[in-house]
Amino acid sequence: MRIPVVVVVLCLLVGGVIAQDAPTPQERLKQLEERLAAIEKEAADVRAEIEALKRDLGNGKPPEGVLWTLDMKSDTKGSGAIADIDGDGKPEVVFGSYFGEQHVFCVKGATGDVIWKHKSDAGPLDASIAIDDLDGDGKLEIFTADSSSGHFYDLAADGKLNWKFKLPNSTDSPVAIADLDGDGTKEFVIGSMWEGDGKGAVTCYSAIEHKQLWQQRYRGCVQSEPVLVDLNSDKILDVIVTTWRGDNEVHAINGKDGTALWNFKTAGDSKSMGMYHGVCLSRNQKSIYVTTCQGDVYAIDTKGEQLWHKHFDDYLFAPITCTDVDGDNKEEIVFGGHKLYCLAASDGLELWKHDMKRMLDRGVVVTDVDGDKDMDVLYSDHTNIVARDGKTGEETFRFDATVKGELWEDISSALLVADLDGDGLTEVFFVAGQGTSTDEFKNNYGRAFAVHLKGKGPEWTTFRSNLRRTGNPAHDK
Repeated sequence: MRIPVVVVVLCLLVGGVIAQDAPTPQERLKQLEERLAAIEKEAADVRAEIEALKRDLGNGKPPEGVLWTLDMKSDTKGSGAIADIDGDGKPEVVFGSYFGEQHVFCVKGATGDVIWKHKSDAGPLDASIAIDDLDGDGKLEIFTADSSSGHFYDLAADGKLNWKFKLPNSTDSPVAIADLDGDGTKEFVIGSMWEGDGKGAVTCYSAIEHKQLWQQRYRGCVQSEPVLVDLNSDKILDVIVTTWRGDNEVHAINGKDGTALWNFKTAGDSKSMGMYHGVCLSRNQKSIYVTTCQGDVYAIDTKGEQLWHKHFDDYLFAPITCTDVDGDNKEEIVFGGHKLYCLAASDGLELWKHDMKRMLDRGVVVTDVDGDKDMDVLYSDHTNIVARDGKTGEETFRFDATVKGELWEDISSALLVADLDGDGLTEVFFVAGQGTSTDEFKNNYGRAFAVHLKGKGPEWTTFRSNLRRTGNPAHDK
């Protein structure tokens, strides 16, 4: 009788062990999620190896339609700039990078070869690059800012630091540069994020000793690019900025002394995101256009009075552009969020719109992409570069810039257009990749692209088309 008892006991023990080994639903879910993450990582690694093998099989040549690529340790969030900074008659491309890389890159426009890199002090370089001869010595300088520390840098053409100083706080604001008061000395204007009291600043500095000339502070962050325009016909360039997560207002400031000219209140409350990017101007600089994250689009005159208003059920994050996109000698405005919109600038009449795969981040470039001498609207949509005919909105160009295809991969940088290789036709420059501030940046990566277009321009070599940041190529000269 002992044997059956032992068998029963053993069966009970085995059953207990089996019962203890069976995972709970929560444990099973965790196991499956971990397995899926491992599969996704393996798939990303396989895709990367396939791309590498394709490049090797092509004897190191870039894919068809690509002038060059450059692999990086992160992506880019702001915008680079293109200029012949060393005076050799050939363009260079200068751009910042996000966490994990955290350098300013200068590369040869024709080949993508790195000429130099300059490391930031603390964080990513999200504030768009500006290239200009600020001090009038005949040599171009590169201006950028460390988004974390708020250090503003002046770099020489060889990448060496000329000088730096501390802004009121951290910044993503693209600097605007011009001689505001016509005295022969340039000024630069830049925004900064909120401080302890919840207010951000816009500050004007002189090129001489980088002396602060004036400052205004507003509730929220001044992430926007300052836009420079003479609002009251006094031959002084004034400044327009917007606020993000702040007072939902467009602020116009006297460029000479920093006093307020007017404020324009947009729809929204204390929980509204407001305006991350700034305004754009009409060709004659008499109309001002702005979009809000709440989905509102406004046309304003130079006195801050509303001309017209439209609302869209969309998150309109990207900057707005104004120019003649369809060749009828009348201006249109192009902007977007989860859709891309083209409206008549005169009255806001919708001309065409198209869905986005993700969301428009850094605005559009208007140029001849397909070589038919008509303007196209060029923009990034997730990991694709897309162009649409300015008249019809029909697609005229698409380039898939997928690098690894991971969850947060995107094209977060603004597009630049220039003839990089000197063949008379333009290329589009951008950076695709993944840039997050988590996991100690170990999963970040990026790839800079120069992709051939078939048109001859116009070129778009800096964020918002010019250093006055007007968002209208008519003001480039």
